[in-house]
Amino acid sequence: MKNIIKKITAKMGYQTDKKQILLLSDDWGSVRIKSKEDQADLIKKGYKVASRFDQFDSLETNEDLELLFEVLTKYKDHNGNHPCITAVTNVANPDFKKIKESDFQEYHYETIASTYLRYPDSDRVLNLTHEGIQNKIFIPQSHGREHVQVNWWMEELQNKDSFASKFFENEFFFMNQKYLCSPKRNRDLAAAFDLINLGDLNSHKNIVVSALDIFYDLYKYKSKIFSPPALFYNPQIEEIIKREGIDWIDVGRLFKVPQTDGTEKWQFNYLGRKKKSGLKVLVRNAMFESNISQSESAVDRCLYDIEQAFKLRQPAIISNHRACFTGRIDDNNRRKGLFELDLLFSRIVKKWPDVEFISINELNF
Repeated sequence: MKNIIKKITAKMGYQTDKKQILLLSDDWGSVRIKSKEDQADLIKKGYKVASRFDQFDSLETNEDLELLFEVLTKYKDHNGNHPCITAVTNVANPDFKKIKESDFQEYHYETIASTYLRYPDSDRVLNLTHEGIQNKIFIPQSHGREHVQVNWWMEELQNKDSFASKFFENEFFFMNQKYLCSPKRNRDLAAAFDLINLGDLNSHKNIVVSALDIFYDLYKYKSKIFSPPALFYNPQIEEIIKREGIDWIDVGRLFKVPQTDGTEKWQFNYLGRKKKSGLKVLVRNAMFESNISQSESAVDRCLYDIEQAFKLRQPAIISNHRACFTGRIDDNNRRKGLFELDLLFSRIVKKWPDVEFISINELNF
């Protein structure tokens, strides 16, 4: 069924004979598991480590970027361009200290410039990011402000017996429904732009503007993509982000659109679909996730996806997450991810000598 939908949407969407590869990697900038010690403490407090993100993902370190850049600069396409990571980035995190000082009555955030300085071994990440931008190998784009639904999280924190309160000292908020007190929500707190009422929508309008302002302050250019965390958002923010310079909205082919009355509506998408707001739809059609399966080769899976995209005369838009390349929790995770990324690029340039490695700046139609 997925392959049939891919073929249908490819016929409806943008097509090209160029063999272009755009790699989108999510969650840069966001805190997740603070340390190995915090991971162990979360388990003691009742959290079940159930995903690769809970196992491996954490704020990127200086070494994470340095080693990633070494792999990227090993390869060039026929135009002389290195592979490029389009780093889908959260530009802020909760300011845990100030929230606690308010007795959990007020939400505060800090930009990632502060988070990087506060976390061990991340003090040069922002400078390294600017080097990546200059060398066209690591180019941030917007993943919103923080990776948490602020209103819902604050409500949970105000209940002293909640899991959110228990996990607060570990700077952890990636909780699904079974850890939440409210029965109204059927998704986790990480879906920052999910909503169930008009109050959520109004706060999202303010958050997205501040997110894009902070983005510009950090990187000195405007983001062209808006990729909502977990891909949930209400289209009433589209006119705002278009006005702020966004050209592309990153969504799934089929996805649920949350409504202000608590319901959901299905939306169908394809690459290049023009929305009423003027935004163009970006749809991912390939995947490289080195730690998603122990039985399936991430490289083989991605090469297959790329081949299918090229057969359908579409750019290969690869979905990826930072968790593949982080070593703060487990250095073996980073080693495996970089080894497989290296292998992927070596096989790509061999299989398709006319390949073009692009960023969103080169995807123009």
